[in-house]
Amino acid sequence: MRSATAWRMLAVTVTSFLLACSFPLPPVLSGMEGASAAWLGLIPLMILARLSRSKSAFWWGWLCGFLFWLISLAWVLQLRNSWGCLPLMVLAWVALAAYCGLYIGLFSFLLSSVFSTRSKQDGVSRAVLLFRSMMLVLLAPILWVGCEYLRAILFTGFPWNPLGVSQYRNIAVIQLAAWGGVYAVSGIVVLLNAAIAMTILRIATEMRSRERRRRIHFELMIGLALVAICWSQGVRTIRRADARPADTQPIRIAAVQPQIRQVRKWSDDQRSSIYRALQEQSELAAMSRPDLIVWPETAIPDLIRIDAAAQDIVSSLLTNGTMLLVGGMDFEEWDESVAYYNASFLMAESGGIVGCYRKRHLVPFGEYVPFENHIALVKRLVPLGFSCTPGEGSELMTLPSRNTTSRGALPFGVLICFEDIFPYLARHDVRRGARFLVNQTNDAWFEDSAASQQHMANAVFRAIENRVALVRCANTGVTCFVDPFGRILEMLIGDDGRTDMRGFAVAEVHVAEAGPPRTPYTRFGDWLFARPCAMVSTVLLLMVWMKSLRWRLGKVASQRPHCV
Repeated sequence: MRSATAWRMLAVTVTSFLLACSFPLPPVLSGMEGASAAWLGLIPLMILARLSRSKSAFWWGWLCGFLFWLISLAWVLQLRNSWGCLPLMVLAWVALAAYCGLYIGLFSFLLSSVFSTRSKQDGVSRAVLLFRSMMLVLLAPILWVGCEYLRAILFTGFPWNPLGVSQYRNIAVIQLAAWGGVYAVSGIVVLLNAAIAMTILRIATEMRSRERRRRIHFELMIGLALVAICWSQGVRTIRRADARPADTQPIRIAAVQPQIRQVRKWSDDQRSSIYRALQEQSELAAMSRPDLIVWPETAIPDLIRIDAAAQDIVSSLLTNGTMLLVGGMDFEEWDESVAYYNASFLMAESGGIVGCYRKRHLVPFGEYVPFENHIALVKRLVPLGFSCTPGEGSELMTLPSRNTTSRGALPFGVLICFEDIFPYLARHDVRRGARFLVNQTNDAWFEDSAASQQHMANAVFRAIENRVALVRCANTGVTCFVDPFGRILEMLIGDDGRTDMRGFAVAEVHVAEAGPPRTPYTRFGDWLFARPCAMVSTVLLLMVWMKSLRWRLGKVASQRPHCV
């Protein structure tokens, strides 16, 4: 019994550590990270689930997920410096990791329920065993993606770090996201894990039976073949695009990173230094004559509609036709209250504010607190001191082109802060006509943790899914430019390799003249892969629950005394 528990604990530890190493890690562990770990990380957990009872598989899977998310979400603890006390941050960190771990536990539970080896297999033909193994290889990615998608949509959704994000530097493989989103990349990674896990189990079974006959391991062949197809197709896609570039026009964009610590952003005595940092970097960036200068999320610490100092600085920068995209707070006065919005303003020399976008998907406990209107105590948990109101609809910005050969103005979509981890928001903007995307963010809340690198890795997939360029402008974190194939073309980075620095980055974004090509994902979204996977996972969960319920009812009925 102790040995069984020991090897299960070892399997859980190995899987959680390998999964964590697949993503950018905290500074103390940053030397261990590597995307290749994701291709092997789930093997121990899959073997554990295959050999365990369903209930036991769930709890071992949950423990595995809990440990993985504790490492991956360690950046939550950085909020103690800019928001709250350490005990509260530890509680939030542990609670979030425990919640996210439930979905890995659910995956392990479903895997065990559908393909458990508890029943005797004497007399079962090798063909049947092979069929079961191959079905597991094909079903495992469906169950994993189904659980990932449920995490992304339930309770406002937390689609942070799906497994496919670990491959954001594997340019060939991630082209699959144009078909099924980032979840399709998760699926192909899990597929190879399942193929290797089932091959190991078959080899172990043959060794126990002392069968020395060599056999073809079709499970492994299927996994390797599908991965090879995805990789080769991705390479062909990139080569074809580079060889025959689309009809595009270049737009020069400058992204300013002022590097303002969060504790300084809302301090009255620091506002002049914030404005000075923005102005100095913007004036330097303006020397390259960009079409658009981008400031990060809430770059203006005051309400720009009524702040004269901010208006004066902005006006001084709007010269030679350059436009400025400013992050700041917006407001609306109602009869007895004021609604505040996390917003983005497009400023022009001719007419001041010519466009305004208000953030649609707010961060729970960051920009608002659930149930605050019903529980007075929770209002104290809002870090801003007030709750924001979500924007209604999507307001595309319009950038007039200074290119005489262009066909007119260019609309683009804005994603504020963590909105870039929600695929449906970027997809909605592109379907409405956005030619490129701009992400304004403020990762200063998490200082020099792994949050900014993980955030950037998630954002890369919004470009691939919709085949549009993406501009990221951070207050502190990762300011960069991503092309429609997920390649990072330009990044603000210092000589020491650090990205948390004051400065600006300038690059040319190539925008399709006739609009970006509609990818399968842009047309159909998650209906192509993720939603069907979630439906299959939900149906299987209901079937397992119904089977368990019938067994319990039958057991109760058999224990009732019978009247003679």
